[in-house]
Amino acid sequence: MITGCGADNPPSAADAPQSGDVTVTAGPDGVQAVTLVTQDNFRYIPARFTVVPGPVRLTLENPSGTVHNLRFEEGGPEEEIPVVRSEESETIEFTVSTPGEYEFICTFHEQLGQRGTMVVGT
Repeated sequence: MITGCGADNPPSAADAPQSGDVTVTAGPDGVQAVTLVTQDNFRYIPARFTVVPGPVRLTLENPSGTVHNLRFEEGGPEEEIPVVRSEESETIEFTVSTPGEYEFICTFHEQLGQRGTMVVGT
């Protein structure tokens, strides 16, 4: 069961620290919504976020001038965002059930360090 309250707006890059962990809470619809923003320095902001088991809505915003994507590594959710062009955003929804750390990458820029971690707590 997911409990918690959240604002209508998910955490955004403006609200997120440049490093550290962002804890995501469920909104009125029971879905944990998180927004990741790509950067010209090939980073996700936030690069690490924590959810609890349950439904997750993940949005990837791309204000940079380069295409990006998001794919979870082996063991993570199968859903992915295949491409987000400059000045666009894409959203996926999935359900997580097993606590742990799940790495995600931009397959275009993984070699430049564009990766992050979704932590599923208890």
